[in-house]
Amino acid sequence: MNNTLRTLGYHSINDYNDKIIKILSKYTKITINEDKTVTYTEVATTYFLENDKWHIAFFGNIEQFKEQVENYKYSNKNISFRFNNENINKEIKFIVYSKLFSDEWRLQSVLMTQIQHITRLSEFINEKYPNINSILELDLEKANIQWIDWLNSKDIKIMRKHNYHSKLIGKEYFVKTATAKFLENVLMWLNSLTGERTEWEKDRWDVRNLERYGITYNKSDNHYYIKFSKINNAKIRQQVKKYIKQRLITNNKFSWGTASSYLESIPLFVNFICKLEPTWNDLKDLERHHIEKYIEWLNIYAKEKLTQKNANPKRYIRNSLSIIQKFLSDIQIREYDIAPTKNIRILIFPEDKPKLRKKSNDQIDYVSDFVLEQLFDNINNLHKEVVTVVYTMFKTGLRISDVLGLKQDCLVKLNNEYWVEADIEKTYVEGHRIPIDEELANMLAVLIDNAKTYSNEYNNSENYIFVRYKGSRKGRPYSRTWVQNELNLFAIDYNITDELGNKYHFKNHAFRHTYAIKMLNGGADIVTVQELLAHASPEMTMRYAKLLDDTKRKIFNKVVKQGIFTFDESDKLKEENDGEIPSDIIDMLYTNHKLNALDTPYGTCMQRKNGKCSFAKQPPCLTCNNGSPCKDLCVGAFEGDIDKYKILINSTKSMIENAKMYNRTEMVSENEELLKLYEDIYSKISTGSLIYSRIDKLKRKGETNE
Repeated sequence: MNNTLRTLGYHSINDYNDKIIKILSKYTKITINEDKTVTYTEVATTYFLENDKWHIAFFGNIEQFKEQVENYKYSNKNISFRFNNENINKEIKFIVYSKLFSDEWRLQSVLMTQIQHITRLSEFINEKYPNINSILELDLEKANIQWIDWLNSKDIKIMRKHNYHSKLIGKEYFVKTATAKFLENVLMWLNSLTGERTEWEKDRWDVRNLERYGITYNKSDNHYYIKFSKINNAKIRQQVKKYIKQRLITNNKFSWGTASSYLESIPLFVNFICKLEPTWNDLKDLERHHIEKYIEWLNIYAKEKLTQKNANPKRYIRNSLSIIQKFLSDIQIREYDIAPTKNIRILIFPEDKPKLRKKSNDQIDYVSDFVLEQLFDNINNLHKEVVTVVYTMFKTGLRISDVLGLKQDCLVKLNNEYWVEADIEKTYVEGHRIPIDEELANMLAVLIDNAKTYSNEYNNSENYIFVRYKGSRKGRPYSRTWVQNELNLFAIDYNITDELGNKYHFKNHAFRHTYAIKMLNGGADIVTVQELLAHASPEMTMRYAKLLDDTKRKIFNKVVKQGIFTFDESDKLKEENDGEIPSDIIDMLYTNHKLNALDTPYGTCMQRKNGKCSFAKQPPCLTCNNGSPCKDLCVGAFEGDIDKYKILINSTKSMIENAKMYNRTEMVSENEELLKLYEDIYSKISTGSLIYSRIDKLKRKGETNE
């Protein structure tokens, strides 16, 4: 007991009891003002301490509970505390009080469900542990076994089928009942609620308690905790805590999610090394042979433990080794007491990390048109709160976390057009704007209006639009896991299948891939798509943007096979082939167009990836090659080019006439040369031919690839 109290930050049992008494001697009344601000009033009371039955009527006099009391229609009106020991009664009261006033538990939940668990636990403690003075005196492992046996002896269920999860995975899935988990939860709640230490001193950090230090986290996530207790060696554990704290505080691209990943790999490594060297309290004598044994063990672990369908053992091993290497290198540079003496570069080699196979286009997750059609045909049957989330992912390409993080000022109207403005967490972009259509704008406008109506500083202080107004997620967005699960339950209920007839499994991120694909196939160049997705580089966009538009591909192939023309040294057009071009040449030309192309008034610039053309003068694409047409200009690949040259011919004829009127002979001469070139180009592309001067280069590439 004394060790537990010290762990919680108390010098004596009296200090611990005094804290509980102090909190139960008052409550905070929350009043929502007309201007949506909140007034907090502390009210002294002896009610919670003096009464072992809390009647619902008492809560009816507290502002924030009035609506709950009015809506409660059931017979049980009392929350009863029946532990024989007065101090234990106070501990359980303290838990219930804290959960109610934090809005984690609703009155109906306590009166209908939690009270059953509390009553059973009181019977168990009164019978099995009549002499203890605090729940904290229990040995959890031993007491929990007795608790489960006691429940079994009373024919109280300890396992139940998880219907929600069973439906998702297609087979029966069983979990502990809430009653079976209640004892361990009570101990966890007491430790969390009564602890006096700072969050940094604890062995389990809750990110919600670290926000005061500037630590941010994804509010649509459910993962609030990282546990250092998984590291068995106490001294090394403290040093790891120090390291993770420093990385979080500096906030140099080290997020809460990254910290969670580190706490998956580091404990396994440390515990393995300490098992090899049980007398060690540091890693100073770490040698290459320790790393070799760890890698051998890691391969076995990855193969045996990673059993989920999409598991990638090689990626897991590579990521684990990268984390360990970074951790060891950092603590060595910072001269931690536990740091290895040997240079990390001779402990972990680059070749230790498995080389990953490049993901093929066929493996990229996207939502096909076949699935999209089924989705939107049945979308009115999808959970109503998920519908707008899906439309927003689909029509903006935003990550699910960024969609759920949208706020009441996200809808922007500029020049009579609508845009969504969002902060992109992953690439640290603030105020990123994406154009949207009126349909989505109207949906968001309704959400924004509702959020403004129902939100206040108490239930939505950060002004989210996809928000929970009550419960444990009060003031935070919907859970992204919940959104995906709802989509997949919907897919099961309405038989959403892929092209092979298999049940389709939705992934939130697949909508982002789909957006990129549709933008590319709609004619957007890679840099534009990169900017819309807020990617750091075009390579990131090219890595997963799959090109699928079969219709455009067929048109492109047809045009190319009718003949590719090139500009000769005298700027004349000449046919480069006899109508037969190898398919690999066509593939390269098509891909080159999609990834590097830039639409210009004269055709399509095939050198987009290098940025804007340095020869950007009028007419740039037909004069940049020492006055000759650019060799990277492709004309006639797509139907719009014909219309462009019609416009150029007509505008040039008009310019010639005007120049003649003012006797501008030089301008007449220049534009007559251009007109001749325009008409020559038009005559070729209007018959279905294509003009491109890089066919030799493509052929050489094709021969090299062979």
